[in-house]
Amino acid sequence: MRLSISAKIFVGFLAVLATFGGVALYGALTMRRLGDELRLVSRGYLQLRLEVSELQNGHSNLLKVLVEQMTKAEGPLKAPRFVKFAIDDARRSRLKQQMPQALADVTSLEALHSSSEEHALLHHLRARLEKVEGEVRADEELFDEVYGPIGDQPLATAGLDPERAHVAAGMLLRREQAIKRDLNNLSAELRLRAQQAGLRLEESENRAVWATLLVTVLALLVGLAVMWMATRAVRPLRRLAERAKEIARGDYKQRVDESSGDEIGALGREFNAMAGALDEREQKLIRSERLAAVGKIAAQITHEVRNPLSSIGLNAEMLEEEIDQLASKLDAQAAPRTPEAALEAKALVRAIVKEVDRLTEITEEYLRFARLPRPRLEREDLGEIVSSLLAFVRPELDARKIAIEAHLPPLPAVAADEHQLRQALLNLLRNAAEAMGAGGRLTVRAESAEHAIVLSIADTGQGIAPDDLAKIFDPFFTTKQGGTGLGLALTQQIVVEHGGTLAVKSALGRGTTFTVRLPALEPAAPSVGLAPSEAQG
Repeated sequence: MRLSISAKIFVGFLAVLATFGGVALYGALTMRRLGDELRLVSRGYLQLRLEVSELQNGHSNLLKVLVEQMTKAEGPLKAPRFVKFAIDDARRSRLKQQMPQALADVTSLEALHSSSEEHALLHHLRARLEKVEGEVRADEELFDEVYGPIGDQPLATAGLDPERAHVAAGMLLRREQAIKRDLNNLSAELRLRAQQAGLRLEESENRAVWATLLVTVLALLVGLAVMWMATRAVRPLRRLAERAKEIARGDYKQRVDESSGDEIGALGREFNAMAGALDEREQKLIRSERLAAVGKIAAQITHEVRNPLSSIGLNAEMLEEEIDQLASKLDAQAAPRTPEAALEAKALVRAIVKEVDRLTEITEEYLRFARLPRPRLEREDLGEIVSSLLAFVRPELDARKIAIEAHLPPLPAVAADEHQLRQALLNLLRNAAEAMGAGGRLTVRAESAEHAIVLSIADTGQGIAPDDLAKIFDPFFTTKQGGTGLGLALTQQIVVEHGGTLAVKSALGRGTTFTVRLPALEPAAPSVGLAPSEAQG
């Protein structure tokens, strides 16, 4: 299925639009993915790492205070007031601020659009943080036992057993040191993850840049391909314009390619049809002008030759009579050798009369060609005309041993001048008989075809040479001995005057076919008094 030019351009536009839309969509998705990764790094891992670092720093300070209290002689129960305040502040900060904030950061990271691998890692981080949070909350009982609840005065622990307090403080120190190790591991893991995320972000950026360039180049290639397709689709218009200029200069042989199935192909077919019609019209005009000129010349020559020929013929006949009378007188006197001389002179005179008659017939044919009247068109049955002509020439064809094959079904009527049409068809039948010589087959076929009657006359003669085929309708061109070259020219002129066409096909050694095409009349058309224009319409 071939697309029209508008469809091609529309499809190309859609292809370009889809390509650049794909580029824009890819760019948007890439920017969205890079943005998610950037937020994951900047507002996620880096922020979480900062929270863990603060938690780690606060825990280190708290652990430092605990170690100092364990190494002092008075022990944890004798801690000064400011130490109690520092420990309480560190406990309060990591329980109320740092740990909840770190867990909130993990929750916000999990809410981002990330890969399943990323979600698994975040789940692992959450589990680690929740473990640390559990350890911190578990240590609160030991803190309360050793240093008292948060906000109480240091003296609140004065009644505790020193040995028990020392054991509890040692256990608390060991557990806080374990928490420190967990925080250190978590911080190292976050640092490594942040570095990996940064590297992946850099790789994603480079990959996105190259992918965007590749897709952009692909889009440009698609655009160029569509532009090339559109240019190629309308390129025949330029050739069509050039051919139109050539036709405007009078070169009606110009043709364009019409193989395309789109509007340009249809335009090319119409252009070729127009050029063919103009060429045919030009040829008809040239032929008409040539026939008109030939007719004038033939009429002038006939006028100048006809009268002298008549005079010569009349004088030759009178001379023949004088010779007869002279021969009778000489016979009465019995003069020697006189009868033989008279007979020879009489034969010469008869030869002169015969040639004068032949020249007179030629001049009459020229005169008919020059003074062919416009046909008086009437409603005629072409089949009946052809049947009567075949019956008329049958004796002549039988003498030449030519078989006749006729196919003349009932046909619509044609507008014709019966006398002129009979003359034209008789010329074709006799030419076919002369082309076959002694023996052959003459096929006459008539049929109806699209508001016209087509009559073909085919012979099995020797055919016409290709060089002569284009000139057989020219006046005075003939390949027969003694021919005038006006028979086919007159036949074509008659057919054209009837609004029809006369065509010929021939092959050497296989015969010749003449095809007459005449307009058919509608069944309700008037039967008499048709004008040529009405007969053709």
